[in-house]
Amino acid sequence: MTKEEPGDELALPDKEEGRSIPGDAVAIARVAGASVLRAVGAITKGSIDTAGDIAKEVRSGEPITEIVDHRVEQVRHATAEALGLEGPGAKVRPGATAGDLRKRGQAMIVSGWDPSVQPRDVHPSYASILDDITPDEARIVRFLAVAGPQPSIDIRTKALFGIGSQRLAAGISMVARMAGCTWPDHDQHYLANLNRLGLLRFSEEAVADYRRYAFIEAQPIAQEAFKRVNMKAISTYRSIYLSRFGEQFADICFDLESYNGGGWAEYESGDVYLGKGPRLP
Repeated sequence: MTKEEPGDELALPDKEEGRSIPGDAVAIARVAGASVLRAVGAITKGSIDTAGDIAKEVRSGEPITEIVDHRVEQVRHATAEALGLEGPGAKVRPGATAGDLRKRGQAMIVSGWDPSVQPRDVHPSYASILDDITPDEARIVRFLAVAGPQPSIDIRTKALFGIGSQRLAAGISMVARMAGCTWPDHDQHYLANLNRLGLLRFSEEAVADYRRYAFIEAQPIAQEAFKRVNMKAISTYRSIYLSRFGEQFADICFDLESYNGGGWAEYESGDVYLGKGPRLP
C-alpha cells in the first residue's frame, strides 16, 4: 500500500456515536484536496487559511453537525467559486432562474474591474474564442483583417419585382480560398461559426467596386446554379466583413504586420482613367 501524503484527502470521522457523516460533508471532503483549498484560500482572502484548519476542527472530536453550518457551507461556496460555479465571473447553470441571473448580474456590477487580473486591451473571451475556432477559421479572420470586406453573392431565380423568386445558392464567396484554408469547401461552416462568435458579419451592402463580383459569378458553384434554370437567374450582391470586435480580436491574437493576404490584401484593377469622371476607390 502506498502511503498517503498529508493534505491529499480529509478524513471526516464522527467520534461521538459512530453516526454516518452527512452526504454534504462527504462531498465537500472529496473536493477539499490541497489544490482546491489553495484556490479557496485565495478567494476567501484568508477566511480559510489551510486544509489543516478544517482538519483540526473535524479531528478534535467536535460533532460534524456543528461544523457544517460554519465551515462546510463556507467551503462549499468558496469551492464553487474556485471551480467557476459561483461568483461574479461564474457561468450560469442550466435552468437558472431569473433571480439567479439577476443576482449574478448585480454581483458583476458591484465587483468592479480588476486591472491586475484583466488587462484593458484584452477581452476575457479572446482565449475561449481561440478554443472555439479551427485553424482555417483563424486564417479567414486574419485575411479579412488585412484585406477588408469581400464580395459574396446570392443567386435567385428571375421574377417580376422579385415576387416568388427562389434562392438557388447563397453566400458564394472566395474568402476561404483567398485566405489559404485547407478545406475551402467548408467555407459556409467556417463563416457561420465566426458569425456566431461575433467576429464576422454578413451585409446586404455591396463592395464599392461591382466588377469584383464577376470573379465570384465565374466560379463553378455559381455557374451550376445558373445552369439549373437555363441562366434565368440573377445575382444579388452582398459582402462579408469583420465586426469591430473581430478586428480587435485579430489585432491582438494574430501577427498582421508580416501578412499580405496572400497577395489579395490590396485590390488593384489596373484602371487607366481619362477625363474628370469619378474614380473608383
